[in-house]
Amino acid sequence: MSPQRADLRFVIIGAGMAGVLAAIKLREAGFTNVSVYEKAERLGGTWRENTYPGIACDVPAHLYTYSFAPNPEWSHAFAPGPEILAYFDGVARRYGVEELVRYGREVRRLEHDGSRWRIETSIGERDEADVVIAATGVLHHPRYPDINGLNEFGGSIFHSARWDHSVPLEGMRVGVVGTGSSAVQISGAIAEVVRELHLFQRTRSGSCRSTTRPSTRPGGHATGPTRRR
Repeated sequence: MSPQRADLRFVIIGAGMAGVLAAIKLREAGFTNVSVYEKAERLGGTWRENTYPGIACDVPAHLYTYSFAPNPEWSHAFAPGPEILAYFDGVARRYGVEELVRYGREVRRLEHDGSRWRIETSIGERDEADVVIAATGVLHHPRYPDINGLNEFGGSIFHSARWDHSVPLEGMRVGVVGTGSSAVQISGAIAEVVRELHLFQRTRSGSCRSTTRPSTRPGGHATGPTRRR
């Protein structure tokens, strides 16, 4: 690599799965002037933001790892969310990504002046970069349905990505809007503790109870994919 290319300044926006990967690969390629801006106080992206009951990987966990960092220690074929978050934490530490992350800084302004990117964060910090990599994902801003009267609802209401753990669900009458992956996981996790559970679905789709279970192989290793559809 030429000295001129090695001196390129890289800024990665977001320290989720994609941001961590980008930082690792840039360093492997010989680039040393790399920073990662993360709006939260820890990395993890989707797996940091989502803490709802039943959260888990909806594909076999062995397929949800970096190819260069396999994890034979998954406790379930479809690993729970906290375990996935711990995996990304561990990879970031192992490959020295944590030292590159500037936490609590959301990129608010990004302009190119014809030669370099000018960056401004939520705390007024300014930076410059030759290359900016947007690793912000698409799931960090919850989208609420446009339902008449939603703001007048007298009970507790919150998005799955902003789960309110202070609200006890035992004995409650609960409605879940949507039947995507999050809704199906939540419904299965709370069905036995709520008084009533109602699912509201726009488009018909099929789902069934997950058959994933803890590994029984000696050493606690996940035995492989388990059917869930």
